[in-house]
Amino acid sequence: MPNVFISYAHADRDHVEHLVRALRATNIAGWLDATDIAAGASVSSAVREALQRSSAVIVFLSNSALHNQWVQFEIGAAEALGKMIIPVIVSGNQLAEQLPEILKDRTVIDARNQPYAAVVNEISRELERVK
Repeated sequence: MPNVFISYAHADRDHVEHLVRALRATNIAGWLDATDIAAGASVSSAVREALQRSSAVIVFLSNSALHNQWVQFEIGAAEALGKMIIPVIVSGNQLAEQLPEILKDRTVIDARNQPYAAVVNEISRELERVK
């Protein structure tokens, strides 16, 4: 079962939680800060540890995510650790011009107006490359 790190902005929580449930239903384990950090734990330490244990990082992109310092940190840390980064657009317009340099040359999955099952299938295909 692939273990992925989920990077997202809290403003996108509804989209992300639906997608994470769909991923888990297909045996893809996703680390999600809202459910996987214990009360009182150091957020930065928990994020670093989860990134190190992950086989890939799924970055759910939106206008909010592109301006979120944690999402930027997680993208940079994933790149530094040599993790596969799978960018998935969940909302927003004109994101291509705002992508961080790390993501500009990557293929992006556009989840806007797609059923969750179709998005999960695309993510699963990308994760097959990690094995």
